[in-house]
Amino acid sequence: MERNSNPNLFRRFQTSEIILHWVNAIPFLLLLLSGGLMIYARFSDISGETLNLMRFFHRTVAAIWSIAMGITFFFIGPRLNLSNLREFFGLGYDDAKWMFLAVKAIIDHKVEIPPAGKFNTGQKVNSLLVFFYVIAFTVTGAIMWFFGTILLAWYLHAALFFMAITTVGGHLYLSFINPSTRVGLWGIFHGWVPIQYIAHHHPLTLGYKREHAVEDFSPEKRHTDPSEKKLESSMFMSAEVVILLMTIVLGIVGFSIFKKGVTLGKEFNSIIRPNQLSKAHQLKELNKCTACHEYTGELKDEKCMECHKIIRQRKEAKSGYHGNNKGKCIKCHREHPAEALGKIIKFEKEEFDHNLATFRLTGKHAEIKECEKCHKGRPKGAAEGLYVGMKYEQCTDCHKDPHNNGLGSKCETCHTDAGWKGKDLKFDHNKDSKYRLEGKHASAKCIDCHKPKQGSTDMGTAVFKGLKYDLCTVCHKDPHNNDLGSKCENCHVYSSWQGKDVRFDHNRDSKYKLEGKHASVKCVECHKPRPANAALGTAQFRNMKFKLCTDCHKDQHNGQFKAEKCRPCHTMNSWREKDLNFDHNKDSKYQLLERHKELACADCHVTDKKNANAAIKELAKKKTGGKAKKDTKFGTAQLTDIEFKLCTDCHEDPHKEVFGADCSYCHNLTDWKQKKKRRK
Repeated sequence: MERNSNPNLFRRFQTSEIILHWVNAIPFLLLLLSGGLMIYARFSDISGETLNLMRFFHRTVAAIWSIAMGITFFFIGPRLNLSNLREFFGLGYDDAKWMFLAVKAIIDHKVEIPPAGKFNTGQKVNSLLVFFYVIAFTVTGAIMWFFGTILLAWYLHAALFFMAITTVGGHLYLSFINPSTRVGLWGIFHGWVPIQYIAHHHPLTLGYKREHAVEDFSPEKRHTDPSEKKLESSMFMSAEVVILLMTIVLGIVGFSIFKKGVTLGKEFNSIIRPNQLSKAHQLKELNKCTACHEYTGELKDEKCMECHKIIRQRKEAKSGYHGNNKGKCIKCHREHPAEALGKIIKFEKEEFDHNLATFRLTGKHAEIKECEKCHKGRPKGAAEGLYVGMKYEQCTDCHKDPHNNGLGSKCETCHTDAGWKGKDLKFDHNKDSKYRLEGKHASAKCIDCHKPKQGSTDMGTAVFKGLKYDLCTVCHKDPHNNDLGSKCENCHVYSSWQGKDVRFDHNRDSKYKLEGKHASVKCVECHKPRPANAALGTAQFRNMKFKLCTDCHKDQHNGQFKAEKCRPCHTMNSWREKDLNFDHNKDSKYQLLERHKELACADCHVTDKKNANAAIKELAKKKTGGKAKKDTKFGTAQLTDIEFKLCTDCHEDPHKEVFGADCSYCHNLTDWKQKKKRRK
């Protein structure tokens, strides 16, 4: 046995044992402290950021502790460490007897506890507990870290915490407070303890029984009364036993409290949660871990489906993204998010294929990049957007109906998801409505007929159903002021309503046929707009006078003939020259014979009505052939009441009435220069 130069000191611990002790003690105390703070955080207002910091510290120290303990045990004094471990596990009959008497001494302090060697039975059990803590905390902590869903590991880890609190508390009591054992505290720093301590508590280490050890090894007798020595020894041993019993009892109580789940007026389950539940799951129905978790760590999808009924329906129907996804819910949805009240919908938006969902993104929908533009709904109490359970059967589930339900719910009848206006409309007016668009109507814009609501430019506010269209005047103003009735189609077609496109046939559809020159006359020539610069439609078309030519035409003859007698002379083709059907020899009292045939009408019929004969004589005298007066309005000439009984009515008498008034005695109509033979 190693001795110090000081005969009163004894070498209790080797350097490797001291190192192993502190490699275990310091991290272990830090872990108990941080673990306790994390439990306290569940019943206080400590922020999520602080709790995450505590958790990071706890995990870091735990990793260092587990690794350092392994390295220290197997590489620093491994033989001594294994020897001590074999002694700890070598509990036998003497240890059982020691334990029994130690328990008995709690009641009867006169009971003498057997002497111990380097470690008494209580210390052996305490060391085994330390070994158990190292293994149990490491295993359960690793499971919690890497397999956080295994609920049993969380319960065991928390129960171990309560056990360790009692064990460490008792250990600290014996080391710092109990007068009989605190003298041995320094041994764990430098290895040396007072020899009286060894003689009193571990006499077998010195090869002596305890009752002789004090007299033999103590320079000054420590106790004068043997019964006092027995009392002190029994109290020390009893304290270790009580601590051991409390450790076992508190461990069982802690585990049962967790299992039962209620204490301090709150759900004790919250203590073992790694983080708060996401806001969506902070429900009364989920206030127990076992609401979702199995003790084995299994998270059954069936439990998720108990609440998420829409997902269950899709799973059963194998519909949409969830229905065709064979993975478990936890694969995508990890509860207890690191950030406070964070989301548990963890997926890469860029990689998510929406076409695997029930609603495929096509057309304009495929151009939307931000999920939240459509997924705006929030379940009650949920922090994240609504990704399932959205209605999409009808367009109005997402889009406002600008038609105010005036066209029903089947938007796809007219619209496509490529666009809902212009060329993207698939509505065919000829197929999908009762009114066909023909002619000019086919090129009309929707807004021309379907007017938006007053003050709006949105075509969706226009009326599309219930429009009247049985009469043209429902949409178009009647320029005829209803003079021609309501059946516009009698005259007009959809191609155009004027010019060559008017299908009105004047000869067929009116009482007055257009013949000759009348056939080429423009409508506006007869049917005058009112006022003059207005549209032709304002003109009068019905009840017009047309029995007499003078109903439309001015009488150029200024009343020389009766109004109804234009046709004996004129035709519809023209009213002058070759188109005249007037025959001077048949239709007048004076026949044009011989040289008179060559005369132009204007040679005889002049515009000087007051002195027509004098004017004719003047023309005849000058022999101008009627060109003396450039009168283009021949119709105004004197055609009636012209004197023609005597030649001198028209011709000047060069004989000055010497031969009388009968010129035919000498002259003829062929040539008046050649004398006519007189009759005998």
